[in-house]
Amino acid sequence: MDLNLQTSIIAIIIIGITTILYLANPNNHHNMSSSKEQYTSTLEPPIATPTHGAGGSFTVLAKTFIPHTTPSEVLSTIRDTGTWPHWNGFTPFFTFSPFPPSSLSPKTKRSNPESDIPAGKEGWLNLGSQGSMSVYMSGNGLVSGAKKSRMQDMVVTVLEPLSSSTTSTSPSSSPSSQLPEKNRKGYRIAWKALGYAHWQLHSERVTELTEIDEGDEGRKGTEYVCWETFGGVLAPVVKLAVGGTLRERFGEYAAGLRGFCVNRMREGEEEGGEE
Repeated sequence: MDLNLQTSIIAIIIIGITTILYLANPNNHHNMSSSKEQYTSTLEPPIATPTHGAGGSFTVLAKTFIPHTTPSEVLSTIRDTGTWPHWNGFTPFFTFSPFPPSSLSPKTKRSNPESDIPAGKEGWLNLGSQGSMSVYMSGNGLVSGAKKSRMQDMVVTVLEPLSSSTTSTSPSSSPSSQLPEKNRKGYRIAWKALGYAHWQLHSERVTELTEIDEGDEGRKGTEYVCWETFGGVLAPVVKLAVGGTLRERFGEYAAGLRGFCVNRMREGEEEGGEE
């Protein structure tokens, strides 16, 4: 049998199986929000990312509001991988590794040396940090004895203020706050997955943290918006097979981050009150 015909038949079989799995899983057919509307998570048409630009197959998008926090505090929690085992059931463990200069192309080396982003401490993600995340697709990575699904290599591609002139997405294309970019205060961090050829499968995860201050009678805190866009010939298969699961995990990640940051803020206030 012709090799190209064999490849086509195998591809059709894989797509057929993943389509059946997708249709059989009710989680793939509904957007998610928590019972208390603390977060939302959805599958969306592809949203642009810093490294890969526009295009792709689909995006997983999660949003939440983290009250009484600053974007700097939330960013520090995300960068500090030592906190992940306390709130991140999706990818609770991170192992750093040296990264070669070629890991970042010039267009993805995005950081303002004059910004107020502090240099990372030990165990913190910095621009260019590379390593492996333990992935628990079941979301139970915080449970003792849980078995991880796989390890995912990644590299940090963006670490910058939202006001940076090298912004990756225009206000019209960013799923974050619709304020003009120059009027937004906060930070952006992104990392891309490693391991596949670009044409096979590529993805990049972007997190934007925007300061919200609506005055004495309104909200004060941090708007968290996170999206990961998948592209390549395998991306449709990923969506069919685990799109709904990814949507669940992204929502739980947002909820876990929110809860950890709010609790840390409350503990700080209690300690301050005892002095």
